[in-house]
Amino acid sequence: MINTLLVILLVIFVCMLAAWCSRSVMDAQLRSRGRARSLGEERFEPDSAVDAGTLGGRRRLPRPLWRRTPPADPAYGSMATRPASAVSSEQRRAVRRAERLARDQYLDRATLGITVYVVVFIVASMLGLFAEEVWMWHSQGRMENRAGVVWGPFSPLYGFGGLLFTVVLWNFRKASLAEVFLVSMGAGAAIEQSTGMAMEYFWHAQSWTYLGLPDAITQWICWSSIFVWGLLGVVYARLVLPEIVWVVGEPSHRLQGVVVAVLVVAISVDLLATAYCFYRMGQRSLGIPPQNAVDVYVDGHFNDEFIEGRFQNLVVGKQLAPNG
Repeated sequence: MINTLLVILLVIFVCMLAAWCSRSVMDAQLRSRGRARSLGEERFEPDSAVDAGTLGGRRRLPRPLWRRTPPADPAYGSMATRPASAVSSEQRRAVRRAERLARDQYLDRATLGITVYVVVFIVASMLGLFAEEVWMWHSQGRMENRAGVVWGPFSPLYGFGGLLFTVVLWNFRKASLAEVFLVSMGAGAAIEQSTGMAMEYFWHAQSWTYLGLPDAITQWICWSSIFVWGLLGVVYARLVLPEIVWVVGEPSHRLQGVVVAVLVVAISVDLLATAYCFYRMGQRSLGIPPQNAVDVYVDGHFNDEFIEGRFQNLVVGKQLAPNG
């Protein structure tokens, strides 16, 4: 688990580097004469850049609101006839300030909706699964299916961890680094401990253990993992979460709500089906025959062989060996 969290941190930093490179390319475009011509101004004032950047964020508002936005001043159209020249450094800085201003204003009044939660759950589930499989390939030289549901490339442990971090850290994104770090440590410890206990209690299953490590606190948490959760929380609260909320924005079309509703139903069905498969696995181990058509279908399509092949890192009915 610790190594997986470190891989996730590495992926996040790679994404940040890619975003920085993208902004550098945009700055290079701003320096070109073609960009200046597309702006329709020879030398525009910083205030006009602020206006343009702020109005550019209107797509994040619900459609009825930005439809009422007044049209642009027609006086600006005469500027298109001016000869274009390269955009100056001052103008580029004005555009960046305008973008930051629009972003900060939006985040200050934004509330987290179902769309943000769905995006966070899906991205965190897929990123966690990817990180686990990368670490397995790096450490043991083999690929292993680390999925946590019967359908789809998802690991719900990281999905629910992302949701908990989102709910807890949203109001701490402007707090001091020490506060964010401590809160993230507590949230991460709660995620691992509660998930490990739930898997053991409901399905007698285990997928990781810290027993045998010198800093182990319980079977499912240790000081090293808590420290990494703290680092991950700082990066998430300060850099990742605000960017997700800014990019996702608010639904501006009815189709977006339909897509989100379909995703919620699909994820819920996947989680419930996974839980029921493990329930029937426990019933079969006790010699209890199927009681209805659903049990018959599950026993026929999601038997013990399927579960062993699908959840290759999971141990059911016995203890994982201690580390070391």
